[in-house]
Amino acid sequence: MQPALPTQFHALAKDAGNRLKSYVLAYASGATGVFFLTLSNTSVVFSSFQKTCLVTALTFFVVTVAACLYELHIDARRFFNVAKQLERPEAEQNWDLNERYKLLRVSLLYGSYITVALGTVAAVSFLIARVT
Repeated sequence: MQPALPTQFHALAKDAGNRLKSYVLAYASGATGVFFLTLSNTSVVFSSFQKTCLVTALTFFVVTVAACLYELHIDARRFFNVAKQLERPEAEQNWDLNERYKLLRVSLLYGSYITVALGTVAAVSFLIARVT
């Protein structure tokens, strides 16, 4: 049996990160849709706290969706840049832009985890306030 190459682990990590991103994006999108269903019933009266929780949760979920979509855009630009650099002779390759894309991508990923968590906290707070 051949030992695994580091590139194989990089590919697995990239795949796992992409799946996690798609789960976060689907969760945030779905949560936003559920709130619209909740808000479409005009006979329900919400307290100020519940309204605040709803607006906060919606805002965080929408920001999460935006961050995930922008992260996908940055990832595509990063791979395009990698392909362009690899087409050049080694002496002319410049990886500065790629490094900036990588840093921005990681920031957007972690930012989306934070915003989806905050949106979930606000949604749970709304539900708890609604039940009590």
